[in-house]
Amino acid sequence: METAQMVFLAGWVLVLLLLALWSALVWSGEAMLAALLSHASVLGSGDWSLPQSLADLLPAWAAEWLVGTLENFSPQLHALVGALPGLSGWVHALAWVVWSVGAVLLLGTGLAIHVAIALWRKSRDSTPPRIVAP
Repeated sequence: METAQMVFLAGWVLVLLLLALWSALVWSGEAMLAALLSHASVLGSGDWSLPQSLADLLPAWAAEWLVGTLENFSPQLHALVGALPGLSGWVHALAWVVWSVGAVLLLGTGLAIHVAIALWRKSRDSTPPRIVAP
């Protein structure tokens, strides 16, 4: 097998390995996000106050501001958490879109590598060999 063919093959193997890694990352992320969103309504029943351990680490003015902000936005946070299980159906479609964009970029990168190697090979083959004068 020629060197250029080996480089072609290595480039496409690398692209396919990256595509497999991309697929695993997207689909595992999709599974985790879907599970998290489908069980998110359990979070809405809890207390939204600032934990004492965090309040001890913050300056007094920052802890007071954060407690006030949490109290002001508590109804909105409860409504948002209540709506999250309904969004879990869209996670699958979003994962397909994200995966498709990444796959197209990876395959485009593989094609660019393939063309670059072909152009390099063509320029190498068309260059006349150097003749060294004695």
